[in-house]
Amino acid sequence: MRISELSRQSGIPIPTIKFYLREGVLPGGKPTAPNQATYGEAHLRRLRLIRVLVEVGGLSLSAVRRVVDALGNDELPLTDVLGVAHRALEKPVPSADPDLAAARLEVDAWIEARGWHVTEDAPARDALTSTLVALRGLGWQVGPRVFDRYAGHIDEIARTELAYVAGMDSREAAVEATVIGTVVFERAMVALRRLAQEHNSGQLLGP
Repeated sequence: MRISELSRQSGIPIPTIKFYLREGVLPGGKPTAPNQATYGEAHLRRLRLIRVLVEVGGLSLSAVRRVVDALGNDELPLTDVLGVAHRALEKPVPSADPDLAAARLEVDAWIEARGWHVTEDAPARDALTSTLVALRGLGWQVGPRVFDRYAGHIDEIARTELAYVAGMDSREAAVEATVIGTVVFERAMVALRRLAQEHNSGQLLGP
């Protein structure tokens, strides 16, 4: 298909598609003439994925590039693809605060006590640490065990998600499902929590 048809089917404007091509986020098409090329279903699928990563996941272009590079690397293990998706979602946490350094030690010990095997540089460690420090800054006298109940439910969800990915027939489908499950369903879980809070607030807190 020509770029005009690619634009029509994907719902992405032609200038944006050309920008993605220049930035290497979308692979080039098959040249047919000077300044002309044709595109296939793989390009359409990649464009739709990019759109979801940007509009639903809120990823920057540089983060999208890291994710699509991982998708195109056939030698990258699925666990590493998951790590790329995690790092694309997390924003760096300032590490100069002494409260963060002390809380990080507590969070690391809590993760180890749960029996979770997580890399030392996993950005979620710092994200959880900054959350703990924020709670303490609001006067909550809590440690990492405040997250125990959440962790139990999340562990079950994560196990179910990854079992679904592991059961897929093709690596391509498994890789894409890993990224979509991480980026898209993370937003869905936040939305579901808010819906459940609103529903239960009427019953538990009064009208």
